[in-house]
Amino acid sequence: MKTVASAIEFGTSKIITLIAESGSFTRCEIVGSGTVPYAGYSNGEWNDRAGLQPAIEAAVNAAEVEAKRRIQSIFVGVPSEYIHVTTAVGEADILSPDGRVTEDEIMRVMDDAADQLKLGEAGGNVLHRSPAWFSVDGGRHTMSPIGAKGKRLSALVSFIQADPYFIEDVRGCLAALGIEVSAFLAPALGMAILLMSFDERDKTPILIDVGYLNTEVSVVEGDALTFHAVLPIGGGDITAALAESLQISMDEAEAIKRDYIFTPDEFDAQSDPQVRLENGSVITFPRSFVSQTIESVTEELVDDILQTFRYADEYIAARSQVYITGGGLVNMRGAKEYLAEKLNRSVRIPVVKAARLNNPRFSSSLGLMDLVFDAVEQQASDAGESGGGPLKGLKNIFRKQSAEE
Repeated sequence: MKTVASAIEFGTSKIITLIAESGSFTRCEIVGSGTVPYAGYSNGEWNDRAGLQPAIEAAVNAAEVEAKRRIQSIFVGVPSEYIHVTTAVGEADILSPDGRVTEDEIMRVMDDAADQLKLGEAGGNVLHRSPAWFSVDGGRHTMSPIGAKGKRLSALVSFIQADPYFIEDVRGCLAALGIEVSAFLAPALGMAILLMSFDERDKTPILIDVGYLNTEVSVVEGDALTFHAVLPIGGGDITAALAESLQISMDEAEAIKRDYIFTPDEFDAQSDPQVRLENGSVITFPRSFVSQTIESVTEELVDDILQTFRYADEYIAARSQVYITGGGLVNMRGAKEYLAEKLNRSVRIPVVKAARLNNPRFSSSLGLMDLVFDAVEQQASDAGESGGGPLKGLKNIFRKQSAEE
């Protein structure tokens, strides 16, 4: 019997609802999707609270129509604006009779990290707690500590908390549609795990998700986000700057932005951008003027990213690879090469292995769905095991790692 699950994600400019079922050859297949533009959010507030409910309803209805099934329960992705990442190193004595690490030590070291951060007093809702690494007696870092012999286990543990305001607000919106929330999850974590192999995550990569209204910078290690920041600048700022400087509409400016080439050949460098205006006429703009507008905003984004790297210096290594995704910049030709030069780091655009929605602007939504199927599989595993076992959410971490290795 196939497993069916639904998820909804709140981007900076669109709400995406997905319905997926377990596939014959892939982990899951998208059978229904609904994408609806809306005003988004900024500074922790909805830009148009009154328009939120109808946008959610439209996205849900579109997915239901395509999938030919009703959504009764749904997993909700908490956007970057409403999450907070903290880390701590936990420690625990190895108390097993043979001096080897067991599941009990794993849970105690995770609990110790949580106690150090006093998460219960912070007021947020903990969505995920994930290990970046484990170490026995100060030895090498590993993600497979079970069975290792020693006296003391330590671990760097990441906690992702969500703003209660977002949780209560969205829960209420979905309840009005007769939909129950299965769980709240962080797409940022799902995206990192989906887009990078375990070996890649072991090298502390940096994931940059350039959206329409903001840019998300995450440092990844093991199965955790060790650093996370949201920059209030995105692809929409480039579009807005073009619209203002060229005195055209946002849609017309977006068309010019999409066709822009950061690293043009001789022919492209001599071609001036054209756009068909809303009145049907075609107008040409000097490439030099368009280039100055686009690249001045992009350089501002790069400066903010570099400043963020300095804040995250303790988590980033000299070898840290930069991965860039999202719809705000990646789809512009030459963006990868331009960023690599400006950031002075190797830059990759990870490929989403999906039959549908395999565009970087859907990376976050597909990462959320990957987390959803983790949760569904874990629930099935717990239901089939006597007492559920002490590891709960950690079991799939080790299972997935073993499969990748």
